[in-house]
Amino acid sequence: MKKKTVKVIVALAMSLTMALTCAACGGGKSGGGTVAKESGAASAAAPSAGSKADGKTYELTWAGIGSTDAIDTWIGNEISARVAKATDDKVQIKVYPASQLGDLSQAYDEVISGSIDMGFFTIYGNYDINTEAVYTPYLTTNYDEFRTLYSKDGFLYKSIDKIQQDRGVKLLGFWPSGYLGIGFTKLTTPEDKLFDFTTKKDELIRVPSMDTMMASAKAMGFKTTTINYSDVYTSLQTGVCDGSWNGGAYANYQGFRDVLKYYVDYKVCNDVYSCVMNSNKLASLPQEYQDAIIKISDEVINEGTEKIAEQEEKSKKDMADYGIKVIEPTDEQRAEMQKYFFEKVLPGFSQYYGEDFMNQLLEEAKKVDAKQ
Repeated sequence: MKKKTVKVIVALAMSLTMALTCAACGGGKSGGGTVAKESGAASAAAPSAGSKADGKTYELTWAGIGSTDAIDTWIGNEISARVAKATDDKVQIKVYPASQLGDLSQAYDEVISGSIDMGFFTIYGNYDINTEAVYTPYLTTNYDEFRTLYSKDGFLYKSIDKIQQDRGVKLLGFWPSGYLGIGFTKLTTPEDKLFDFTTKKDELIRVPSMDTMMASAKAMGFKTTTINYSDVYTSLQTGVCDGSWNGGAYANYQGFRDVLKYYVDYKVCNDVYSCVMNSNKLASLPQEYQDAIIKISDEVINEGTEKIAEQEEKSKKDMADYGIKVIEPTDEQRAEMQKYFFEKVLPGFSQYYGEDFMNQLLEEAKKVDAKQ
């Protein structure tokens, strides 16, 4: 379904429901079973935070970007099912995967405005560059480290949560959609030099149009170019670029296996998704429903982390079986790459995030690394 069609249907449904509600109750309180469809700022009639379940049914929209069979879509559907069960079907979350409600930037804007209630996707630093700190290279190199550094009681989560609050958005959790490697159509750099970031490399790789991503790729010794994600496949196929930084093993296998000949498992950073909800919409729900959404989202996102770890390993095997050469560093090489970034590259990121923020983030990351 095209995103414009979906929005028209949702808008018509909202208008009709509100009209029926007003006609049925004469402008007073809604009777039992009425569908409450307030989007954006909570209306005057909406229940305030802390109120008890009121018999209404609340229908929420969820914007996702993964395909129908992707893990992030499973997370959305699972949260929807469990929230419905926990609220006796009084909170119904309709999940729209595969960017049906717009690309990730548009969907985030609409969560801010309230025309979309919830979303699960990558968030760029359009409003605050520090939002992109979740993609800082080599903060973590495995999922145990990720769970610790990105936990809700950690510095990074609290910092991004505050940024989201300022936008009128509630952060419900971080999910690692995969550690980023680089897929190549050709390689001229010797394998033993691929993990030596002091070596200049001839390959031209595509990176997302984010300053920190471009700085990271250059620090790894590559020449870089920015190409829209929708054009990456054709660019690799026609030789416009030699490689692309566009996701982990699963994303590369699913979307690019026909053109890739090599996959280098750098695990530079994780393509972190944020689960977000319009703050006013959340506050408009009875408190017990708010609690259910927050608790269940946390549980399911954690389960999704287990799934992605298993999927990444399987995808590397699938690539190898398909004929793509998978190149992985030794533990010693990975440790040297992380050390290189901590000492030579990441301190320079203070120009983007501020010196105090970056110092605190690096301190927390080093503590996590030391525990492993």
